[in-house]
Amino acid sequence: MSDEPKWNSEEFITFLLLHASHADLEFTDDERELIAKRVSPDVFESIYSAYEEMGEFEILQTILDYKGLYYPTLDRKHELLDIIKIQFHADGEYTTLEKGLMRFLEKLL
Repeated sequence: MSDEPKWNSEEFITFLLLHASHADLEFTDDERELIAKRVSPDVFESIYSAYEEMGEFEILQTILDYKGLYYPTLDRKHELLDIIKIQFHADGEYTTLEKGLMRFLEKLL
């Protein structure tokens, strides 16, 4: 990441929630709607487009780059994980793949 971040905190959360929503390889309308409520349609489409263009390594590198910028403390990390947990339940299921990603994010973040 350059010295100046290209995304603000809400945009980073949007990116992270998109990643979480794809954990079970199915991005439902309920998941999309929950994320889209957080930001303007233009911001959602911009972040979604960026997410779709990235490979797994770039996604993880982006998360690592921004987590320390916007969520540097343990309390802030827990806030972020709580937001992700809500996203995992958006479609009424909390799948094994989502649980696995949650364990990974708990360590990564």
